[in-house]
Amino acid sequence: MPIFLQYLLAIGTFQGFLLSVLLLFTPNISYSSRVLGIWCSFLAVGLLVGLIVPSDDIGPYALLIAVTGFFPASYGALLYLYCRHSVLDDGFQPKDLLHLIPFASCYLLNIDFLFLPDLVEQAYLQGTDSMTGRFALGQIIMFGQAYVYMGYSAYFLYRYQQRAQNNYASFNPDVFDWLWIVQGFNLIIWSSKLASMISDNFALIISGDILIVVLIYSIGMAQWRNPQLFKVAVPEQEGSPSTNSDSANQKMMGALDEDTRRILLDTVNQYMVEQQAFLNDELSLHRLSEAVGVSTHHLSEVLNQREGQNFYNFVNKFRVEFVCEHLDADKHIKLLDLGLKAGFSSKSTFNSVFKKHTGLTPSQYRKKGQR
Repeated sequence: MPIFLQYLLAIGTFQGFLLSVLLLFTPNISYSSRVLGIWCSFLAVGLLVGLIVPSDDIGPYALLIAVTGFFPASYGALLYLYCRHSVLDDGFQPKDLLHLIPFASCYLLNIDFLFLPDLVEQAYLQGTDSMTGRFALGQIIMFGQAYVYMGYSAYFLYRYQQRAQNNYASFNPDVFDWLWIVQGFNLIIWSSKLASMISDNFALIISGDILIVVLIYSIGMAQWRNPQLFKVAVPEQEGSPSTNSDSANQKMMGALDEDTRRILLDTVNQYMVEQQAFLNDELSLHRLSEAVGVSTHHLSEVLNQREGQNFYNFVNKFRVEFVCEHLDADKHIKLLDLGLKAGFSSKSTFNSVFKKHTGLTPSQYRKKGQR
């Protein structure tokens, strides 16, 4: 094994075990962080096996390979659970155990490997028909679950991102951007591993290991340092997806004529300006619709059809205007205090939204006004 690859695996193993301990045993850390801690520990074990097991003599390590060989069959489920709990922050659910089925299936198919580790060497080196068939099926399940969960996770993220944008005015959009990046890298990693297995390309093997070390452990370190960084926490009373409500919403879209939309929009804008409802960091589509006496479906239609934007952008437009007015009037006001007063729930959300609407960060906007 090339020396640089040994260093890579050693660094990844050390980081993985260190981060798994921090993420699993740090008090008051989010459940998504603990899921990530399990993922890091499994990855660390995989890198350790690659580091210590020689490719030409696996006999002494056959039991270790048998025990850890199908750990990757859990990665798809762990990624989905990480995304789900980052978005919902709903804690452990008994149904989460169902996601262990692919992982358990791989071991049940090859359970004799655990009791007769010598068979592992036969399956890897001799390729006997009986062993190859069941081992190959385990490999299919392992790679299959990865791509199935990638699709499932992508659907989940898309649905909740749309729901958050259409119903809530206070969440950090960078959360979803980051989770989409994780999804993209995960696709590249698994595709690289699949291609390397098919073609036996050493460069692809290395690239996959590098991506695993860089991506997963950088996420783990960021998550440990700031547990709230990747959390949306959609409120349960308003945030649970409902197929019935979604379909009803689609039916109501386009039900209002142009004059009615204009009148409703004027009413909403007047309420937002006079009552400064946007200052409430818990403002939602449901609460605003109750305040102005219109259904959530009609309000959503007005914003999308008349204003051409979702609820999230509609409310934050008022917040950004509020911040700009106060920055123009008071050059010495504290930015974070002003952002929180305007209704933003955190510094990161304040900076992200403000830059999206103005093209500048709050500090850059203030410097520009002082010239």
